[in-house]
This record gives sequence, C-alpha cells and structure tokens, in this order.
Amino acid sequence: MRIFIVALLLLVYPVNGAIIHGTVYSWENLEPLAKAIVTINTTPEQRVVTENGTYSFVVPPGTYVIKAYYYSHGELELYDEENITVKENGTYVLDLILFPPLTNLSEEEIPKIQVSIDKEEQSKIFPFGLVVLAILVVCVVALFFVYRRRGETKEIAESRDIEIEEFPEIEDSPKRKAEELPEDLKKVIEIIKKEGGRITQKELRKKLGYSEAKVSLMIADLERRGLVEKVKKGRGNIIFLKE
Repeated sequence: MRIFIVALLLLVYPVNGAIIHGTVYSWENLEPLAKAIVTINTTPEQRVVTENGTYSFVVPPGTYVIKAYYYSHGELELYDEENITVKENGTYVLDLILFPPLTNLSEEEIPKIQVSIDKEEQSKIFPFGLVVLAILVVCVVALFFVYRRRGETKEIAESRDIEIEEFPEIEDSPKRKAEELPEDLKKVIEIIKKEGGRITQKELRKKLGYSEAKVSLMIADLERRGLVEKVKKGRGNIIFLKE
C-alpha cells in the first residue's frame, strides 16, 4: 500500500518537490499506529491522519520538523518529533516510533481534536462501568476468603504438628519466555539460532528488513526478557543468544 501511494505521488508531483514518507510505530509492541496525527512545518503546515500507520508529505528542499501525536480517549498518549533535511527532489523515508511524552506540550504544539460522546454512547459506558465495579468487588471478597481459609489451615496444621510444605516459585525458563514472545521477536530468535547463536546487528537488520530504530528496540526488548545479550565490537554490535 505504501509503495502504491509513493508511486502515485511521484506521478502527480514529478517536479514540485521531494516526498517524505514512513510508518508510525508504537513503542510498546512496534506495531503500526492507525489514526495518529502527523504534521510537518511547511508553509502552510501540512497535517495527515495515518491509515494503517503510514503517512506521506510532498515538500520543497529545506529543513523540517515532523511531529506525530496519538490520542486515547481524548488525551495525548504517545508523541515523537524528528528533524529531516531535504537537499534535493527525491524520496525520503522517515519512520517514527512514538513514546509517552516526557514533558508537557504547550497548547499551541498540540493539534486540536474534538471528542464528543452522545447520549447513546454514555448509556453504554455507564452499565459497563457497573459491571467492572461488580467484578472487582467479587474478586476482593474471593481473595479475602482464600487468605482467611489459608490462615485457618495453617493454624490447624500447627496445632497438630503437621508440616506444611511451601511450593517453590517456578521461574519462567528461557524456552517458556520464547514461546510467549510476539511473532516479530520470535523471528529474531529464529534468525539468531540459524546463525549459530550469534549475529551482528547490521546483518540482523538486513535479514529482517526493518529500520535501524525498530531493530534496536526489538533487541532491547529481548535483552530485558533475558533472551539475548548485546556486546559492543568496534563500531557495531554482536547479538548473542542466551542458553
């Protein structure tokens, strides 16, 4: 779909400027974000709402700031801002990874959106809230009786000199962790296994076909899960698969 849009823009604007396009991703799962707002500080400012996470602008040569916003329930949830310099006409790819905003943005910086809930939607939300509240109350009461029963069992056992064996906590093994991975992270693990348990980050990026930013985040996620280890070597990195 993105290739079709870029090809169409090239036919429509052959000499009017360069094309900047890319995909907007969420930092949580590295999946494309639909309905994100992307702006670029041309004169006048251009603004698009992503469909399937993709965006595209036609601009003359110059230096620009591209900003992306994602809202949830009328509140700004994710944000990213990137600079790009267009030296000549052509096609430029700039993928954006949106994170929770670290600072409060001014009202002028945040695109205005209208969020309205009609009476029919309110009537749907109200009973749903009651159902959630009822479920929470039931859970709290159930936990109370479970812990109370457990305490009574311990008292009876102690009075009869019966030893109660505590079950050891079962830690997730690397194999179990790997089975619970998202599909894109499983693909990374499979590639490293095929390469004998280690691969350079540059070679991994070639095999995946993803942007540098997305590959870095995927490796960081796998490190956090304890499945891989990244070792610096020269100007690059080597990724090792942990046993």
